[in-house]
Amino acid sequence: MQEDTITLNPSDVIAEGGERMVFAHPDHPFRLIKVVKPRHTEEFNRWTFGHLTQRYIPSARWRPTVKQYDEYRRLMLGRLFDVNFNLPISHLYGFVKTNLGVGCITERVTDADGNNAPTLQKLVRSGRFTDDDLQRLNRFVEELYDVSVCVGDVGPANFVYGHRHIGPSNARSEPSWVLVDGFGDRFAITIRSVSRRVRTMGLDDCFKRSKKVAGLEWVPAQRRYRITARKPARRGVNSSHESLDALNVSP
Repeated sequence: MQEDTITLNPSDVIAEGGERMVFAHPDHPFRLIKVVKPRHTEEFNRWTFGHLTQRYIPSARWRPTVKQYDEYRRLMLGRLFDVNFNLPISHLYGFVKTNLGVGCITERVTDADGNNAPTLQKLVRSGRFTDDDLQRLNRFVEELYDVSVCVGDVGPANFVYGHRHIGPSNARSEPSWVLVDGFGDRFAITIRSVSRRVRTMGLDDCFKRSKKVAGLEWVPAQRRYRITARKPARRGVNSSHESLDALNVSP
């Protein structure tokens, strides 16, 4: 029996990064499909490490996905018998054939209306980010350190706040923060995967280097965010994910 192929329309992309596109799963309202963009070798024409790697080792474009699955497996199996463990990163559900190539199926976090949950970046820029939101965010940051998540990018577009839909019945959870992308040991020497101390150093470094968003500041000494200014809330703010590398969403 031949495996069915899911048809995706490039015009229906809901998030996009430098390397991947994100689509809503046509058959599962609480799943997303991430697909690597079709690109030609000649597009990588600069003499940089990234372009040279992708020019001569095309499989390197799949490396972030592979590393995300490695981290997902490490976190899940490391707490195999902990029934109270809440995974702080998005769940990964394998792969599927699409007309655009192999797609990675990931968890979709939603707002109260079933739309894509807003990113930290969107919440802050919209003026809807409150002191209570800040407290919840900082508790989540503490959780990332406690769980010892291996990260490569903790930019504000990789955090979303919303409902998760886990289990056979897709029961809706209470809203929470989720790191939807940027996790996994993407370095050539994968020492972060085996050393908690190095993972902690990596978290410190990633938060310090992460993309800045006006109104929110990372305080390294406290390992916390603080609000630096407030903007008036904007009307009609769209709550969809805004980047794939952010999507799950750095995608």
